Amino acid sequence: MHSPPFFGIPDEETAASVLPAHKLALQGQGLEVINISLKASLLAVVFSIPLAFPYVILAEHYTNSIGKVAVFLLAFFLIIPEKGVKRIYATLIFLLSGVFGLVVDRLPLKEPYFHIFVGLFGVPAILFSLKNSQMIEIGNPEIQMSKRKFLQFSFIGTCFGMLASLLPTFTSSQAALLGSFLSKDERTFLTIAFSVNTSNFIFSLINFYVTGKTRNGVLVLIKDLYYPLSSKELIILLLATMVISGVVNLYGISLSKIIGRAISKINYTTLNSVVLLFIATASLYFDGLLGLAVLLTAATIGVSATILRIKRTTCMGVLMLKIMIN
Repeated sequence: MHSPPFFGIPDEETAASVLPAHKLALQGQGLEVINISLKASLLAVVFSIPLAFPYVILAEHYTNSIGKVAVFLLAFFLIIPEKGVKRIYATLIFLLSGVFGLVVDRLPLKEPYFHIFVGLFGVPAILFSLKNSQMIEIGNPEIQMSKRKFLQFSFIGTCFGMLASLLPTFTSSQAALLGSFLSKDERTFLTIAFSVNTSNFIFSLINFYVTGKTRNGVLVLIKDLYYPLSSKELIILLLATMVISGVVNLYGISLSKIIGRAISKINYTTLNSVVLLFIATASLYFDGLLGLAVLLTAATIGVSATILRIKRTTCMGVLMLKIMIN
């Protein structure tokens, strides 16, 4: 799922700590972000087809030992890029998130990952956007990047998404973070990130077919009902993905214009406040006061990362630490 550029947009002071999509939205380029999302996702589907054959071989030979080594390397790449004292902050946030994840695993929660991930990544972005009273312009959908460059970075993102589907706890966000070392600006980063998201789902589906391993919530549901998948069912799901990606590209921009214009007429602070209220209500519904407490704790960690101006992907220690110590 792609992060919508019209929600959780902060003010200028904290924009550096959140998604590049929000930076472009602040510059009045929200529709361009959506167009990048649509086109990069479609390209990722196209690129995934020829890569599926070597991927099957990789998936069959993957072992847990390889995954554990990879997680240590990922932790290294999450922390080391930070400069000076921020490297210490990143280490502390990583460890704090990890310990938090270990504690939550022992709690009797029905939906622990809802509280964890919405708290770590969703709530902080919305909180910092509450004081943003400026009008958000949707702009025009033209992608300000050469076609060759767009194809190149979409292919890179597709490859990172393939890698993410193999490794445990290696999320699309982390794959995009690695891709950020190759990107030069917000647009190239977003091209990589959106391609990662789509290709990660496709390759996770293939991985599930080959090995039975689940890498996202959708596949967990499929496993309970339909595993093992037949070759025919896999082809149908892949074809459906291709068709949906193509169809969405036909009407996505037009629909986004309508939604964007409607949102621009609503008081932005009120809109984000309603979203926060919905999140808190959902947390209470799933797991009562204990769920709300976990949500607030996760949000505190996520907000701390933003205040310290380090990447919130460091909070993925919530999943990574348990693999590193087990």
